Amino acid sequence: MGKLRFYTAMAAGKLSGAVLRLMKKSTCYVPGHIAVSVWNDFLSGIQPPKTVIAVTGTNGKTTVDNLITTILQENGYSVTSNRLGPNMRTGIASAFLENCTFSGRCTTDVAVLEVDEGSTPVVFPTMKPDYLICTNLMRDSIKHNGHPWYIAYLIGLATPETTKMILNADDMICSSVRKKGQDVTYFGIDAARPTDYVSSTVCDVVYCPECGEKLEVEYLRYNHIGRMHCPKCGGGSPAPDFLVTDINPTENSFTVLHDGIRENYRLINDNLVNVYNFVGVIALLSRMGLSFEQIAKGFAKTEIVSSRYNVLQLPDRKIVMQMAKGQNAMACGRSYDYVSHLPGKRKGLILLVDDKFDNVKDTESTCWLYDCDFSYLADDSISQIVFAGPRCRDQYLRALIAGVDEKKLRMVDIPKDGAKPFDISLSDDIYILYDVYYVEESYAVRQELMDRMKGEEK
Repeated sequence: MGKLRFYTAMAAGKLSGAVLRLMKKSTCYVPGHIAVSVWNDFLSGIQPPKTVIAVTGTNGKTTVDNLITTILQENGYSVTSNRLGPNMRTGIASAFLENCTFSGRCTTDVAVLEVDEGSTPVVFPTMKPDYLICTNLMRDSIKHNGHPWYIAYLIGLATPETTKMILNADDMICSSVRKKGQDVTYFGIDAARPTDYVSSTVCDVVYCPECGEKLEVEYLRYNHIGRMHCPKCGGGSPAPDFLVTDINPTENSFTVLHDGIRENYRLINDNLVNVYNFVGVIALLSRMGLSFEQIAKGFAKTEIVSSRYNVLQLPDRKIVMQMAKGQNAMACGRSYDYVSHLPGKRKGLILLVDDKFDNVKDTESTCWLYDCDFSYLADDSISQIVFAGPRCRDQYLRALIAGVDEKKLRMVDIPKDGAKPFDISLSDDIYILYDVYYVEESYAVRQELMDRMKGEEK
């Protein structure tokens, strides 16, 4: 009966994919959704390729998945990847439907699977990863992932003992995701160590997870990302095997130290969150056996996926689009911090960070706004801020509490109208920060800004 249901699900999934391709529609979700609907255990019938790489964590999964996939393809590997689709079971099923025979045998060399951290208990029993890279574990949407220590427990429970782990050494929650005796490689950053750390937000690592003693902090970059140790039992942040020792935005390069060797790579983006992503990718690919030359070649040709980061350079200013996931306090806070520290004295921000679907089907909790560090928006280099979306008033209030000058703040209820209250004359560079579900609206905002600029030129 299982075989029959699998073949029926396979046929239904492949047929729907063929129809969607004829209609020039995306096949990243629907075929997998149909296959899993026909047989809930569809993935168990897939024969994965020789190497399966899983990518999980709170932030950075898509960037890391795309980098790994692109670099492997640059080096001649054929890859099955859900890089353009959902990271739960249906998106993974869609990726395999594109790259497997009717009998379920995958036809590529490698599978690179972005897996939602809460979905690991569902996906890993069937798609047993040979390698797992965990980027970080932070507070995410309360309705989605709860507390990061709980998510770490789920991932650790779901991951097979044979899986080779690639973990963030500067994240004590992430670095705890391993079993005793498991093959683990750690990555971290030593460059640009902060001399102090002041934040209005919470830190989720205060006490030693082994003995309960209060940890001593060497330094923190943001939230609980940094280096700590326990004065009682000696536990703490593990030593990185792959360590970023230098970041040079001027020369677009960064240096990684491992096994006593220093290697220079092209710096695709200088946001520290992304530098962690980059060194994690280098650690993974190195452990897979790729040489420095092979990895460096991939970095030289790779860009961050445009839906996550995009720069439009105009004659007298630039418009930067950057994802800042709604209801994800850390992701938004990191984006605000990054923009506040960029060069320039007249930066304008348009923020579309509501949850699109909660505003239609559900009730959106605004408590995440108080875990997010809005104090970065009070920086003197920011000339104006527009909050766009149904929760714009809540964000406006949060900004006032954080000390942002009310004269700089504007709001509008409809996300795609984010450009309407924006005064072009007050800003040299414009930053549009948007939720994962507001990509289309963010491009509409950018287009209106460009149309107005052209109108002024005339």
